[in-house]
Amino acid sequence: MEQLLQNHELIFDNEGYCLSFKTTDFDNNQQLDDVKVNPIAFFKKFGFLVVRDVLTKDDCDKTCSEIFNIIESKSPKFKRNDTSTWDEFPKEDAIPQYGSPSKPPVFTKQFIHNRTNPNVYKVFSSILQNQDLLTNFDRCCFFRPTKGVLQKDGTVVDKPEWGTKNNLHLDMNPHAWLGNGDECRSVLDSLRYAHKSEFIVENNQPSAADGIQLQAVLNLLDNREEDGGYVVVPGFNHIFVDYFTNVKKATPGKVIDTKANPSYNFNSKELPYRYAKRISMRQGSMVIWDQRMPHGSFSNQSNRPRMAQFLKIFPANTVSKDRFLARSKVVKHNITYNIEGGPFPLNDLSTQLLGLKDLK
Repeated sequence: MEQLLQNHELIFDNEGYCLSFKTTDFDNNQQLDDVKVNPIAFFKKFGFLVVRDVLTKDDCDKTCSEIFNIIESKSPKFKRNDTSTWDEFPKEDAIPQYGSPSKPPVFTKQFIHNRTNPNVYKVFSSILQNQDLLTNFDRCCFFRPTKGVLQKDGTVVDKPEWGTKNNLHLDMNPHAWLGNGDECRSVLDSLRYAHKSEFIVENNQPSAADGIQLQAVLNLLDNREEDGGYVVVPGFNHIFVDYFTNVKKATPGKVIDTKANPSYNFNSKELPYRYAKRISMRQGSMVIWDQRMPHGSFSNQSNRPRMAQFLKIFPANTVSKDRFLARSKVVKHNITYNIEGGPFPLNDLSTQLLGLKDLK
């Protein structure tokens, strides 16, 4: 098991970023086994993939601005252009230890544009081999720099207290995933989205019965290794079943409660933690991974911030009819009445991905 993880060394490009692909690479290389050329071959081997230029610089800038809007609306003393005010990170309805300024999912215009971006859709649909997909509604993060932070008097200071908590986890209950899917499906079918938090709940209930599930992070700034951010355990997709069947097996006779335990956190002494790798990537890149992959983030160790949007797109056929209808109505209301600057402008792709195609 450990030997397999040792055999999944990362590949870097000549600028020091993790090897990445273009969206056009999905068009012509499906029959090639070379992981340096074929993104699908890379994904199958490593369990994750970086695709560059998914978002434009303008997309990224607008998304960063929306993140700063969230922060400044919650903490008026925080000013995006004055790093000396960045002590004032939101604490209410936020997750500051992981750099998330909003605990509820984000429903803002550019965030939704990104979720329904044709490049994003192309990558997900190419890996899933499925065109009938829905997008989720998730959070974002802002990692403040921890070194050389400019103050009002012109001095620079280190801010180790701004560092986020290192973590490695699964957004699922792995033992529920290994079952027949009934526990997960029961949680999902009960969702009616009376609270926005239910959009977070739906992210964490995949099962083997529903096939491969994917998650992603949209990277909004150039992100070097020392800037902190996304980590993953390359190759763990090949040992997931073995690990949770034989190493961290379920307690015999204990009911698997995936509603009460919808995630799994690895401790630093576990094998996967030793093989967690930071994935550096350029602005506008998307890292996408098999949901069975241990992933998380490591803290910032530089004078540059990190900003990112979290994302999942999944097959529509995994959603029951009643849940789909309830979900669609809530989404329609939010994008019509709760978007700054007026209703979200729909096109054919966004109508499909938002689940509004059949809504009257």
